[in-house]
Amino acid sequence: MKLKRRNIRRGRIEIIPMIDTILILLIFYMTFSSFTQKEKRMDVKIPRVSRTTKVPSSDILNLVLHVYDKNKIVVGGNQHDMSTLRDAMKEFAGIGQEMTVVIEAEPDTAYEDVIAALDACAMANLKKIAFRPLASSSISASVVN
Repeated sequence: MKLKRRNIRRGRIEIIPMIDTILILLIFYMTFSSFTQKEKRMDVKIPRVSRTTKVPSSDILNLVLHVYDKNKIVVGGNQHDMSTLRDAMKEFAGIGQEMTVVIEAEPDTAYEDVIAALDACAMANLKKIAFRPLASSSISASVVN
């Protein structure tokens, strides 16, 4: 008796259901995602660093805040941290609103620390605040301890 061989069916990948599934997932993710993010920004004009940058005269800039980190901020030769900086800024605010504060920071200083110094000036109701970038070659080697 001769046995009849069965035809072996090869497996086949159906592509059409896969395309339908991918299309449905694409539509789902597109409808539930947001393409725009609310931009949080401050209207600040940051000066560009150039080799010919001139230091403004002392009658224009009254107070310089040099930010190293949140625990080391030098104002007029005195070292402060964030809690004492707020008190010092309130004392300086008593001098008058015409005083200009220049905030400068080391290149590796975190933005959080610079903004905290800006907040201390805002809490003291100081209105004239400027930012001065430091070029890496012009950073002084003397650090107040």
